[in-house]
Amino acid sequence: MRTASSVAAAAFCLLVSGCASVMRDAPSQQISQSSPDKAKVVFMRSSMVGAAIGCDLFEVVNGELKFIGQLPTGNKVAYETTPGPKVFMAYGTAADFMLAELAPGKTYYSVVRPNWGTGGFAPTPVRDVKSDEAKGWISSTKLIEPSPKEAEAWFAENKQRMQSIYSEYWSRFQNKSPSEKAERTLMPADGQ
Repeated sequence: MRTASSVAAAAFCLLVSGCASVMRDAPSQQISQSSPDKAKVVFMRSSMVGAAIGCDLFEVVNGELKFIGQLPTGNKVAYETTPGPKVFMAYGTAADFMLAELAPGKTYYSVVRPNWGTGGFAPTPVRDVKSDEAKGWISSTKLIEPSPKEAEAWFAENKQRMQSIYSEYWSRFQNKSPSEKAERTLMPADGQ
């Protein structure tokens, strides 16, 4: 039953968003340590809720989107970036955000959760990667990466639309309380 659901979700994803052509299996399933002058964030998606909805991931740099990749259910993407304050966006049928204060040389984890109310996805900090729940997410997801040419072409075609989506949902995110934003912020101590 689960295999049939996975195949159906993958086929739907391919038809709707092209994620199967934009992403490919990583050459190794081992997540390498971040470079000493960089920080790495591993985005994981394991819930079958909303499995038929594609999920696009971005880093926001000075209000401009930088495409990280597409994240089908049952997969993870390791993204290396500069340390410091960050904004990440996930988009399904709605957008949501995660903030971060990344320390150099550390690797962080985020589980991208389905949002029942919007059809979007909420990138959520993983505070304890040694917990059984986090270990389950890490071990049950497959590491994938963008296919460079296909990802570049997809983003070129979709950037303007995604920038508009970012503008709309980022203004909504600003209305969250400080405690709500803190729940959505990766802190330096969350890395390993």
